[in-house]
Amino acid sequence: MAMKKWMKTTAALCLTASSVLLTACGGNNATQNNAAGADGSAETTENTADGSTDYSGKSIEIATYLTGDTLAAYKEVIAGFESETGVNITLDEYGDDYESMMKTRMASNDLPDIFETHGWSLIRYKEYLTDLSGEPWAGDLSDAALGVIRDTDGKIYTLMTTGSCLGTAVNMDVCEAAGVDPWAIETWDDFNEACDKIKEAGYTPIANYFTSAGALANADGSWLSYEGETYDVNEEMLNGTWDWEEFRTILDYLQTWFDNGYLYEDCGTISQTDAIERCARNECAFVVGIGSSYQTAVVAQNPDVTMAMIPICASEEGGARFVGIGEGASFGIWKDTEEMDVCKAFLNYIAENADGINAAAGEISTLPSETTKSYGMEMLEEMESHCPDVFYDNLWDRKYMPAGMWSIFEVAAGMFYEDQSDESKQEIIDYLKENYVDLYEAAQEE
Repeated sequence: MAMKKWMKTTAALCLTASSVLLTACGGNNATQNNAAGADGSAETTENTADGSTDYSGKSIEIATYLTGDTLAAYKEVIAGFESETGVNITLDEYGDDYESMMKTRMASNDLPDIFETHGWSLIRYKEYLTDLSGEPWAGDLSDAALGVIRDTDGKIYTLMTTGSCLGTAVNMDVCEAAGVDPWAIETWDDFNEACDKIKEAGYTPIANYFTSAGALANADGSWLSYEGETYDVNEEMLNGTWDWEEFRTILDYLQTWFDNGYLYEDCGTISQTDAIERCARNECAFVVGIGSSYQTAVVAQNPDVTMAMIPICASEEGGARFVGIGEGASFGIWKDTEEMDVCKAFLNYIAENADGINAAAGEISTLPSETTKSYGMEMLEEMESHCPDVFYDNLWDRKYMPAGMWSIFEVAAGMFYEDQSDESKQEIIDYLKENYVDLYEAAQEE
């Protein structure tokens, strides 16, 4: 059955924040006796009357760049932990300066006890983090989370309670009117056949907008990265030797969207807001490579619209249909913290009390939840019921591209909107390659 309309109070909460990343610190519930205090004196940690651990007198530092409702929900969890355990928590609100502050602190090897990994627990922060794979909540993490945060040796370095979920948004009402079954779409050829039917029925098949880098970047793994796909150039992309010639196949495919009239004529000037409004009016069927907040915003404008999410298509029969997952509320512990037990206890507390944070973030939950289920989580579960073989991986550009490539893809998307000729495709490939090489080399020097 298609994803039913906006019916839950939790869905409304999802509108209060964009996809954001959280940080926290924690510790296990084991009792520590006669632990040395900061001044060298003996400090006793005891169980309180309600069975929780009393860490009175201990202090930890947490760094965050959260703002708004999500930060408010996070502060409530922190206050609850302080009240139950006696821990004093210093919260550094770095906001927009988070990246630069963390780089400075990594350079001096003086990190907060807990900090947000925001998509980089394996790629950037691993050497500074504690292995958390033995923690009690680790076995409860969903496949979507593990597909992003589990290292090749099975270790995980962050508690990921929410994730941004990137697939293909579907207006089920438009598809039904056009006689299209979105759940039967597996390859890009299938997708184009569905678009033909939708166009014939009088609707716009695809509402992707080429003002966004995602128009060129978000689906690239379906050609370049996964088992059974057209190419496998992961090693080359990661070691800086990729020549980008395979990218021509992607541009050739995207040209069919223009040639066949699948897109809005103004797709090079509209924004996500415009696409949301048009979908809410039941004008269009798909947006490829978009987060679940898109569907959430559509049904907020028109509760009668039925939305769903399907995986990003495979490029070959039998290839991997994938969903990109980004670390959302993700909390790591500095490996050199002097309060490891306290930090692990806090992560346990977060895992048990994440509902408010999840609702404010408006993303998918990666831990079992009994009280709050976001609209995005409902769509993910529905998708998994129809597509049990869905493959989860980190957001493609985040995993395979050097930092800074997102803005380069945005410029390239505009170039492609203006001109889809062979000459333009070569210019786009050269532009992407040149910046990729420069950014890769810069990253090696850091």
